[in-house]
Amino acid sequence: MQGEFNLQNSLNMLSMLNNMNYNNEIMKKNIVMEIIKNEFQNCQKDDDLLQIGCTFRLKDNDIFNWKVTMYGPKETPYENGIFTINILFPNDYPLRGAEFRFMNKIYHLNVDMRNNDSLGHISLNHINEWGLKGRNTSIPNYGVKKALFDIFCLFFEQGADCPYEEEMANDYVKNRDKFNESAKKWTLQYATKPL
Repeated sequence: MQGEFNLQNSLNMLSMLNNMNYNNEIMKKNIVMEIIKNEFQNCQKDDDLLQIGCTFRLKDNDIFNWKVTMYGPKETPYENGIFTINILFPNDYPLRGAEFRFMNKIYHLNVDMRNNDSLGHISLNHINEWGLKGRNTSIPNYGVKKALFDIFCLFFEQGADCPYEEEMANDYVKNRDKFNESAKKWTLQYATKPL
């Protein structure tokens, strides 16, 4: 169908412009915007993402800056929490992947809540690799949908091998009740409404 978005054609055009070292930044930006816009529309109507409670909106009407709301799953310390994740797309997307950050404070081993310059950063190998390598990751077709599912899985299973805080990791491994109580407290304090 004419006029229908074609991701592969857009990627080929973007790759060709980069290989030619073509200096038409407006053309490159328009292609990237079209790719992100298509991904946004697909995520908004994706049944799997809707089933885990994801909703999508743009921050300040900027296609490069998404706000995703995700609900804390039942039977976790994050239950009833409303978590907002900021997704920032680089100007050379998808040659480099997007950056994901929690906007709410969350008591979690793999989310940085101490350093102002990386506040809310999610330490997750697949997301970090995608952010650096874009489409050239070790996981074929890694993108926003898979990243959001990886983040959702973090509500259930945390990576004690790469925590931001040792004391928190120690509680998670040796005193899970104490850890869960702190996570519940933070959820009630910082995640009761969408940001």
